[in-house]
Amino acid sequence: MTPAEALRSANVRAFLAALRFGEGTSGPDGYRTLFGGELFENGFVDHPRRAVTRGSLTSTAAGAYQFLSRTWDGLVKRYVFPDFSPESQDLGAAALVMGRGVIPALLAGRLDEAVRLCNREWASLPGSPYGQPVVTLAQFTKHYTEAGGSLLPQPEEKPVLPFILAALPALFEAVPKLVEALGSGTERSEKNLKAVTAVVEIAKTAVGAVNEQQLVEKLQSDPASVAAVREAVEKNWFTIVDIAGVPEARKADLAFVTSGAQVWRSPAFLIALLLLPLVYMIVGSVVGLFGEGFSPDVRAAIANGIVGLILGSIVGFYYGGVAANSSGTRKTDAPAGEK
Repeated sequence: MTPAEALRSANVRAFLAALRFGEGTSGPDGYRTLFGGELFENGFVDHPRRAVTRGSLTSTAAGAYQFLSRTWDGLVKRYVFPDFSPESQDLGAAALVMGRGVIPALLAGRLDEAVRLCNREWASLPGSPYGQPVVTLAQFTKHYTEAGGSLLPQPEEKPVLPFILAALPALFEAVPKLVEALGSGTERSEKNLKAVTAVVEIAKTAVGAVNEQQLVEKLQSDPASVAAVREAVEKNWFTIVDIAGVPEARKADLAFVTSGAQVWRSPAFLIALLLLPLVYMIVGSVVGLFGEGFSPDVRAAIANGIVGLILGSIVGFYYGGVAANSSGTRKTDAPAGEK
């Protein structure tokens, strides 16, 4: 889960609103508030990095969630937040909440547990060990529920499909072999949502993108990001293909053949039989048997594509079968006690 995905939960958003109440930043100027209540005036380009002393305490805390400058730097390094804007601050707070393992408690409506997990991150929470003024659990709960939070179990938020699918064209362009594993059509992509989601997450991690939009922007403008995504996908290729269901298709057809049934009833054989006439039609069109023939350049391109497709399919299927059998042998034939 990313910070942006965490913020889709009403309970997470309500928890952050209650945090702002505790930190004294609920007002309209909360996102530009320094430790002690003064406002910074240099805009939201970056954390203001001003050390403010109040009594015996000196702190660089700033913003709606009172980020210390070193805490913010760590978040930027990991999530590549572009600025210190309210949107980035919300994402940063969600990231800290995620880092404390609070999401399951919030989705289950266990607010007291969520507060306990976070009271070392925010000094205003009940039970905080820092000796600063804190709100009571009753006060925090009141603001949490007023902000739309629920104390009942909530369904886990799922990634929004349109955002994920919007990243696919750029990913297909960066890594063409993904078309083979995932398919380029929306219908196929929806059926393989788990595989598509896995690919998008791998790509976002590879380039440090906060969300799908930033991933697309990096792929379209930065050749180094394209190379990084291609390398990451290659490293995780067998995992992606496994999620997409290709090995299961091979296993199903192998089970059918080894069951003793007639080979012409195999789903793979029937599909190949249905597609075979298309090959003859394409070849016939190329050489001019059906209507006017193509130009030499077009014929050469189509012929190369057909040959590459046929050879690639045969070699790929053979290699996949051999690799699967080899892997199965290693797993099942190892003597007891060996790994």
